[in-house]
Amino acid sequence: MNERNPAMEYLERFIEALADIFRDAGLWLILGFFIAGLLQAFIKKELLARHLGRPGAGSVVKASLIGIPLPLCSCSVIPAAASLRQSGASKGASAAFAVSTPEIDVPAFSLTWALLGPIMAIARVIASGVSAVVVGIMIDATDRTDTPPPNPEPAPKPTSEATGSCCSHNSSAPDTAPMSTKIKSALRYGFITLPKDLVMWLMVGLIISAAVTAFVPSSWLAGSVGTGLPAMFAALAFGLVVYICATGSTPMAAALVAKGLGPGAALVFLLAGPATNPATMAWILKDLGSRALVVYLTTIGIVAIASGLALEWALAGTSLAGTTDTGHAHGSAFQALGGVILAGILTYALIQKLADKFGNRERVSCCSTESTPETSASCCSSSNCQCHQS
Repeated sequence: MNERNPAMEYLERFIEALADIFRDAGLWLILGFFIAGLLQAFIKKELLARHLGRPGAGSVVKASLIGIPLPLCSCSVIPAAASLRQSGASKGASAAFAVSTPEIDVPAFSLTWALLGPIMAIARVIASGVSAVVVGIMIDATDRTDTPPPNPEPAPKPTSEATGSCCSHNSSAPDTAPMSTKIKSALRYGFITLPKDLVMWLMVGLIISAAVTAFVPSSWLAGSVGTGLPAMFAALAFGLVVYICATGSTPMAAALVAKGLGPGAALVFLLAGPATNPATMAWILKDLGSRALVVYLTTIGIVAIASGLALEWALAGTSLAGTTDTGHAHGSAFQALGGVILAGILTYALIQKLADKFGNRERVSCCSTESTPETSASCCSSSNCQCHQS
């Protein structure tokens, strides 16, 4: 009797888990990419500066709310936040925008709804907004000497070359452009530029999620970490030291919850990880100061733990409605088609990403994980930025 190769069994389990995750997430993530493209094409940077370029708590709240749906990655949010600061926004408003924008966006919300259910998706949005508001108010409250930068620079006008760029906050189509041009810009950004920007971290998240689903026993995580404050502090520590974007962190959290991690701890990880990437912290230290950085990190940690406790109290021991063991999920043919389309989008994005990385090393994108805060803050006005390459 022939015995099956154990390595092949593990590989089959991993591939099955990965395919199930793509099937569960495909349609939702495609919808998220589409809406993100529309937001990028039709929301103007001048609108943000007009509403957020004033000191006060009102600007902090507006910065938090406006940042939630914007499709900017954690590095590309830096030039946008820096521009708001140069336009006269307070330190608090600039920091609030830098918190809410990477913590949640439309693709991450769609993916959270698909993998973790509507309760977690809504809780994530609310907690992201609250954390951003509290961070902004606390930074303003602890820095009474804050004044807008002298001689704020006028916002540069959008250019056709920058249209659809992931890292330019002026990348939406010009107001005078016909509707067909704006729609093309939205589709290009939503299904080419944004996936290319997210693909590395998203694939990391999907692969780790599939590995956890396939190989981690359901009882192990519940017994070793489980729920409650210890799990939340462990999730906070993990989120602070290991950066992953909002979209990429979602399948990881879903797999961990399916294996026994408490939903509160998962929410802590989803909040802390995307908001504490090194590039953002370096920008805060440089432009807002060391005191602001301490307040930023402390407040994010406190609000994340409080949000996790509130979620577990609200659930009162019940499971999340949308959480399943993705390794045993079975969807419709329509869901399978969505998974295939998503795989195609990410494969193309990965090819483009690798071509840029190895094909021409002299060009550095501000959205790249290899960028520094300085390149992120200035690349959109630089001829070396990929944003300006056709």
